[in-house]
Amino acid sequence: MAFAAACVAFALFHVYTSFAGSFDPLVQRGVFIGGALGLAYWIESRRASSAAWRWIAAALAVAGAYGGLHVVLHNARFMDIMNDLEPRDFAAAAVVIVALLVATQRLLGWALPVLTAIALVYYVFGHAAMSGLWQPPRVSFDTVASTLYASTNGIFGFMADIGTGVIAIYVIFGALLMATGAGEVFVQLAGRVAGRGRGGPAKIAVVTSALFGTVSGSAVANVMAVGSVTIPTMERAGYPKAFAAGVEASASAGGQIMPPIMGAGAFLMAELLNIPYLTIAAAAAIPAVMYFTTIFVSVDLYARLHDLGRDDGERPRIDPVKAVPLAIAVGTLVGMLVAGYTPTYSGAAATMALLASALLSRLAASLLGRGDAPGATLRAFGRVLWTGFADGGKGLVMIAVLLGCAGILTSILSASGLGSKVSSELIAIAGDSLLVALVLSAVLCILLGMDVPTTASYVLTASVAAPLLAKLGLPPLTAHLFIFYFAILSAITPPVCASVYAAAAIARERFWSVARYAMLIAGAVYVIPFMLVYRPGLVLQGDATAIAYDAAMTLLAVVAMCSATIGYLAGRAGPLVRLALLATGALFFVPGPVYDATAALMLAAIVAWQIAARRRAAPAGGVAAGGKR
Repeated sequence: MAFAAACVAFALFHVYTSFAGSFDPLVQRGVFIGGALGLAYWIESRRASSAAWRWIAAALAVAGAYGGLHVVLHNARFMDIMNDLEPRDFAAAAVVIVALLVATQRLLGWALPVLTAIALVYYVFGHAAMSGLWQPPRVSFDTVASTLYASTNGIFGFMADIGTGVIAIYVIFGALLMATGAGEVFVQLAGRVAGRGRGGPAKIAVVTSALFGTVSGSAVANVMAVGSVTIPTMERAGYPKAFAAGVEASASAGGQIMPPIMGAGAFLMAELLNIPYLTIAAAAAIPAVMYFTTIFVSVDLYARLHDLGRDDGERPRIDPVKAVPLAIAVGTLVGMLVAGYTPTYSGAAATMALLASALLSRLAASLLGRGDAPGATLRAFGRVLWTGFADGGKGLVMIAVLLGCAGILTSILSASGLGSKVSSELIAIAGDSLLVALVLSAVLCILLGMDVPTTASYVLTASVAAPLLAKLGLPPLTAHLFIFYFAILSAITPPVCASVYAAAAIARERFWSVARYAMLIAGAVYVIPFMLVYRPGLVLQGDATAIAYDAAMTLLAVVAMCSATIGYLAGRAGPLVRLALLATGALFFVPGPVYDATAALMLAAIVAWQIAARRRAAPAGGVAAGGKR
């Protein structure tokens, strides 16, 4: 109860500052990081398997929380450029850095804290240990502590600012949406949109994941929340367990690029590029639709190939008591963003609209005799609020720890010059080839995305690869969307892919079997980021005709490549036909009317040939090619 109360208080603090405005930078960010560290180790102490770790975690909870409080209490002194740090400041800095590294490892795995620790050693001791190009400048411990702790850089820098000022309210908003029943509405809505016809259960999983993912902002959270329902449903419809898990893993990853909310990385992108969040959401809309179209088409073709998952039953009824608040909240959010309000204020207003409409809809149902008595309804709604705010506070813990650790790493990359040195090396390798630079950036993003969330993968790659792409003439927004897209894909790319592990655990299937199907289902998705570069209409660059043309050509490319990976288009595709489909998709990758026309004619010819072959085979075989006998 005490832990839940602390989480609720943490969430309410951020709701209040979203409306009333933030406190002084170090005060606001100190509460954000210090509160998160205290809660993170409180969680650790509650689930500790040994008494020794329970006491260590409890001590780190107090130390981490004090590290943030120390910044709050000495805010004015730290902001004075003439300030000399005291021994207690060095001690607090050391405690917070160590606490952040350990908390990041406990919550997010080894990759990010190990990279950060290596960078920290390089920054502090690199000047004495090495020479030449990679030698960093000499720094004192006073400089290290000031840069990473006692200033608005490092731990309490712009990442913590975005976390506490923008991302926090959307994490809380998403938790409240789930608590008030949005998850059920998403499943009901997906059932109405995709439930009938061939492949219905798997298509429901795709649509549900798209809707849920834009609220959760986490591939793993999406898999755990949605997959526990959709994976068994797909299994009952006849899909292999590994395929069902692959569908959920690949679909769940894409929710982070689906407007209007997207993932935390999108808010960081808006700040890094200094452009409105709505501009990023609009530019990401077509690529997001293409992502889920790819998964949807793959599922449809697989279901046709194996004659699976037909569901002609009654469509589910959408519960208006839960659907109306969801519609009002999302409508308020989009409307305020379009009207020019800041993302923070828009998120806060949408949160209040959600709570007010959820309460009124429940009371209206109660008064109409469709629910409990008003008193019981109010008590139940109070429990919903408590759960929503507690979940929102817990959700902020991982975000704050991630941003604090990433803040250390990016600050070191900048202060030591390591980021620019890596970027220069990449430029030397790529030469003047944009395609080589894009491939290098994609590989780097997937490598850095191993065992870390999308946001960390995006930030780390953008710090070194975005300057490279910009130098080769790529518009900054396109470059960052390209990197963000591949940061999302790192969640389903072996050997380390968290959403696949989560889906495999739910399905009780081998990891590599699920990974193979996830790559098979989402294979064409890896082409879409490159299409953003070579077909700029996908990111809304150009007039309406250019946008529609680029979207249509990309859709045809997706269909061709999905058919090649699944082995079915208008009929079963053999090895030669699959190679022809891959070649067709590759031609769409090269922009130009001649290539597009050739690829479209090739695709049409394959469809016509398969239809003719199926008709010839039908009288002899009794069924269309590709169906079950």
